[in-house]
Amino acid sequence: MFGWITLASQWSIPLILMLILAAAHKNKVRIYEVFVQGALEGLRTTFKLAPYILAIFVAIGLFRSSGALNLCIETAKPLLSLMHIPPDLLTLALMKPLSGSASLGITADLLQKYGPDSLMGLTASLAQGCSETTFYVLSLYLGSVNIKEGRHTVLMGLTSELAAFLMAIGLGSLLFG
Repeated sequence: MFGWITLASQWSIPLILMLILAAAHKNKVRIYEVFVQGALEGLRTTFKLAPYILAIFVAIGLFRSSGALNLCIETAKPLLSLMHIPPDLLTLALMKPLSGSASLGITADLLQKYGPDSLMGLTASLAQGCSETTFYVLSLYLGSVNIKEGRHTVLMGLTSELAAFLMAIGLGSLLFG
């Protein structure tokens, strides 16, 4: 049984490609021309989105290098200690909506510092996996269709980020304890 599943998974993509090619041939679709047209459209989309991607990366760099991130963490430390939330997790919570790669780096640092089997490691992994990079995604999606007003979208995205972060803390404590 397990061998059959392995064989099916190895042949699934080649079979899908063959089916697509066969359907295109049957419908007399000029495959190469359509492919080149799609690739050209993909390049146009990439060039159209490049300013939005650049803007979000510059904003992330400014947020971190200006000291605003550290200021947010220092300001929130008393409240975090009341809620029994380690300040290191706030760094992750603040960076996750901005950048997936930055938050992944923070998660890797937390796993290196505390270990993957610790409460901090488990909670950081849950927070990393259960939320989205709201500002990055919105800059791409709203920018690609030229929507200038995304106020409610941003609010809902950040609300879901907060809910995901709090759920990660709760689940981490529940699973670890």
